[in-house]
Amino acid sequence: MTRRSGLKNWPPQLTALSAEKKDWPAGEIGTLRRVWKHRQMHKCLFLFIEHETKEYTCMMYFDDPKFCRYIFFLLRSQIGKRLQEIGNIDVSA
Repeated sequence: MTRRSGLKNWPPQLTALSAEKKDWPAGEIGTLRRVWKHRQMHKCLFLFIEHETKEYTCMMYFDDPKFCRYIFFLLRSQIGKRLQEIGNIDVSA
């Protein structure tokens, strides 16, 4: 998924308060544990990922609020799955 600006949404860029930036994992790794959407932020999702017993977070921004809502519900249905599995889902429809 790529925004109009050219920035990619996937794979999510993970961050963590408990680790230095150089130690943050990259790519489709970890397991989706939670997806959260603030009711006043119509184009942004927050993902919580577990990888090697550590929790990471990321924010995903979208150009279209309807597509953001669609991805929110899609990701909620994928909780407990590995990001690599989720990344194989076709969302072009």
